[in-house]
Amino acid sequence: MTCRKIDVQSTLKIADLFTSDVLSQLSFILDFLTSGWVFLVFLILFGLLPLVAFPQVSLPSLSSRIVGAFVRTITTIAIGSILWAKLGLFTWLTAVLVYLTGLGIGWLGSHQWRSGATLQQLGQQIAIATVDIFDRGLSWGQLFYWLLLPWQSIYQLCQKRFNLSNQGQGVHRTVNSPQQQHWSLPLIFLTTITMIGILGLTVWYRFKHPLTEFRFSHPDLYGQLLIAQQILARDLPPVNYLPIFPSLAAFLTALSGVHPVQVIHMLGGILGTLLVLSVGYTIRSLTQNTPAALAATYSLGAYLFTWHLPTPMWLPPSIQQWLSLIKENLNDGLIKSWAPSNLEVGAIFVLLMLGCSTHLVKLKQRKAALINTTCCGLLVLTIAPSLFILVLFGGFGLIFGRQIALFTLTTAWIILGSLAAIPDGRFSLFAGILTTLPIGLSLFVGMLFIAIASVGKLLLADWSAPVCLTVLLAVTLNFCLPAAPQINYVEYDAAARKTVEISNLFPHRTWTVVAPIEQLSQVYGRGWYQDLGDFVTKYQNLVGNPNFQFPSQTSLLIFAEKLPFISDRPEFPVPYSVLLDPTYRNYRSPSGRAKLAQATLKLCQTYHQHHPDSSIYYEDRYLRIYHFPAL
Repeated sequence: MTCRKIDVQSTLKIADLFTSDVLSQLSFILDFLTSGWVFLVFLILFGLLPLVAFPQVSLPSLSSRIVGAFVRTITTIAIGSILWAKLGLFTWLTAVLVYLTGLGIGWLGSHQWRSGATLQQLGQQIAIATVDIFDRGLSWGQLFYWLLLPWQSIYQLCQKRFNLSNQGQGVHRTVNSPQQQHWSLPLIFLTTITMIGILGLTVWYRFKHPLTEFRFSHPDLYGQLLIAQQILARDLPPVNYLPIFPSLAAFLTALSGVHPVQVIHMLGGILGTLLVLSVGYTIRSLTQNTPAALAATYSLGAYLFTWHLPTPMWLPPSIQQWLSLIKENLNDGLIKSWAPSNLEVGAIFVLLMLGCSTHLVKLKQRKAALINTTCCGLLVLTIAPSLFILVLFGGFGLIFGRQIALFTLTTAWIILGSLAAIPDGRFSLFAGILTTLPIGLSLFVGMLFIAIASVGKLLLADWSAPVCLTVLLAVTLNFCLPAAPQINYVEYDAAARKTVEISNLFPHRTWTVVAPIEQLSQVYGRGWYQDLGDFVTKYQNLVGNPNFQFPSQTSLLIFAEKLPFISDRPEFPVPYSVLLDPTYRNYRSPSGRAKLAQATLKLCQTYHQHHPDSSIYYEDRYLRIYHFPAL
């Protein structure tokens, strides 16, 4: 009998492990498919359709047209955020109307406002098709034909753009000298390998954690999520700024139908990738040096700026504090590469503004370049005004030449960021520049690469750039890749996952989540929220009465931690005012969270024993979620 009992227990454990493993793999597949759908929607809304609406045929390269179409579309969303944030008019319809209005104005402007005949013909076709549908019905073949029409137009446009680019490159090659053709072969081969490596490392570092973790890796994202939820619920309180990042998340949520938690996860990785590409585009525009652009892009894509060496103790205390602050910002920058704030988003447009402004010198390109540059400048002022001083430095340098602009921008970024780390707070105005210091360092890598490759030409001639790029890759891949970051999670992954699951499965406004503060932003506008600490304090002495019932008109889902969540980061001394804060005392302090978790479990177990209609919604080794029906 004992052997059979042991066999049954071991079999059940194996079955539980197998079930949990299958469920985890299934959830990963679903998360991957959902993330892929969000990425596809972003690509269509901010890449393909804007390229059709803003053709910018005067610009010489496809990359410049893509950048111009992107910044104009983001500007459209920024204008729409005035309606959403200031007037509370966000709906699926208003989001679509704002987007289509911006693209429509761009399309009419690209056709010199002479599209009356085209619009009239399009209207006639729509009217005829509508009458035909009511007369004969809608066939599947006709439906698929209409659905494929936009994709065919986008494909034809992209094919036309690539053909034009290839023709221009062919003309350029006929002008090049035989010596330039000689060294272009190894450089093209190395460029292809390098671009694959850059793309692989960039995607790995930007999307690894958003795809494997459902919870946020940076506390600031919970605030961004809350604002996005308030925009979706048309309940955003008055703010003195335009929340561009939450507006983008709300816009993608409305058009993709995905929960904003997953949208913000994916949007952070996309913007982090765009920041890396912006560095390469700007350096390529300023220097016309492809290897230097690859080197700078690689340095930020692989994030070569983590610093784990101890601070020398023989230095003066003020210097030690200065170095520690720079070190902390550089290490946290790796997390910010997939969890960006407004500063990182604003830095994208600082770079793109300088890159777009290089086309202002040519008369044929001036109109399109002026619009793109103006849009970038407005976005910088809107999203991160503290970074606009970098635009001034870069613009001043551009007066004396493109490479001087790169030098002034890089120097200003590094110097101002270093000044912001001085302990006395005298230069706190430049704190945003310190946060984005890795971007300035990546520009410095590109500038340094140009200098080293130029000196290397004395010995290696035209092979200097390929050799320098190969050495950079070989050395950094062995010694400079970042270690696993120390992420400051504030909740269990299951807590975030189950909160979103509850939001999707339960009817809206019929349930209340009683949980730590992180769940507020995840359920806002879909259900109700009650703070766990206040709830336990209010009812822990009342649940002992078998006749007591929670006075709630909605069902309660209470998050009880069986093992209190403790952050992996070490705890540092905090001011007395922080110690008095209930959020810190209940959820950030290890001892306070452990005390609250024990009291929550006791309260829920007692109430569960006295009320047989209650149940356990979810349980694992760390977390248990009780479900108590409404009165």
